[in-house]
Amino acid sequence: MSERPTTVLDPVCGMTVNVSRAESAGLTTEYEGRTYAFCRSGCQLAFGEDPTTHTAEPAETPTTRATATGLPIIDEGMRRWYENCSCCLSDAYPEIKAALDAERAASPAGPGICEIAEAH
Repeated sequence: MSERPTTVLDPVCGMTVNVSRAESAGLTTEYEGRTYAFCRSGCQLAFGEDPTTHTAEPAETPTTRATATGLPIIDEGMRRWYENCSCCLSDAYPEIKAALDAERAASPAGPGICEIAEAH
């Protein structure tokens, strides 16, 4: 029998989630015999609406490339993270979120999943 992991990736936004904290906060969901943990209720809601979208195997594993300052490069993966769960991105990389917020202000786009979920 394998040990239970202490952290897992949120299947919606990709943030690392502490399993015990997620369970305590009611942020876990069972789907097809597997337990999924979420960083916040918006991601859990998005998963519940269409779990198959978030359980498909990725085509490739994303990697994080860093700039000379040590911050990750704002690539397509960072942009998807920002669109899916900017609050989680802010927790991990506040400078990246600020840069993407400035881009969004210059060219307004719709709200991300967290903003939509919190509005309901």
